[in-house]
Amino acid sequence: MHAATNGVINYSSNPLDEIELIQNGLNMNSVEGFRRELRWDLQSFARAIGTDPKTYNLYKTEHKCLSVTLSENAFELAHLASICINYFENIQRWNTWLNTSSLHFGSEIPLTFINSIAGRKLIKNAVHSLSYGYSA
Repeated sequence: MHAATNGVINYSSNPLDEIELIQNGLNMNSVEGFRRELRWDLQSFARAIGTDPKTYNLYKTEHKCLSVTLSENAFELAHLASICINYFENIQRWNTWLNTSSLHFGSEIPLTFINSIAGRKLIKNAVHSLSYGYSA
């Protein structure tokens, strides 16, 4: 979460601060830093936060903050990434898992589902299950 919010938000942050940050829109420099930190290509990242590469690049080139919806999606993605990277111990292992088909995801790759609230919840639950020894 740290990179996406430029260090403003962390686990001990007040939820009202999080809401204010989302309503004001996430800064594109921070969001782009987060994308690079994840080592995701532009298309995958844009899809994950609910937009397309063209619109994402428009925000970037115009130095605009993301819309409330895209900010909230990026914020939720950052929260999910924190949980998953903590479990998998590094970004590379999480990315490998995200791109490996799983029965838990109907033989699809988990990354397929990351662009929706329900999909992010499913991923979080799968990782939570893994931490308790269930296979995903």
